[in-house]
Amino acid sequence: MKLPDNPDVGTVEDFVREKFRIARQFIEDAKEAHNRESNNTAVNRAYYALFKVVTAVQTLDKKKFRSHGQAIGNFNYEYIHQRGIFPETYGEKLYDVMRLRHKSDYEEFDDPTDEQAQDAISFAEEFFEMARCYCEGHMENKKEK
Repeated sequence: MKLPDNPDVGTVEDFVREKFRIARQFIEDAKEAHNRESNNTAVNRAYYALFKVVTAVQTLDKKKFRSHGQAIGNFNYEYIHQRGIFPETYGEKLYDVMRLRHKSDYEEFDDPTDEQAQDAISFAEEFFEMARCYCEGHMENKKEK
């Protein structure tokens, strides 16, 4: 993925908007899976929505990481603890959903409960909205400068 502005692939802002578009689709997929009582799929899609949102925020600063753990670790450190942009509880919730997704994807007979799936989806929606507002404000401020 190329992060700098490039007329062939779009601007950083285009990348951010695309990540949010995909994240929104993943949230809708998670809700549909949850309605079908497919909690593994619901948690998986909710997690990937969260991950897309994390990387959208980081893309504004032209940051890219090799692993999910690195991206979430950086987000937790920089955007939660260092800058205080997002609530501290978000770091813990991100790690909780990441662990739940990993467990449900790779450990047989350890399916998430209905409540865990719903909590993951609800957090993905909440985080999506807060991060979207932050990113829109960041992009608007950049335009004004």
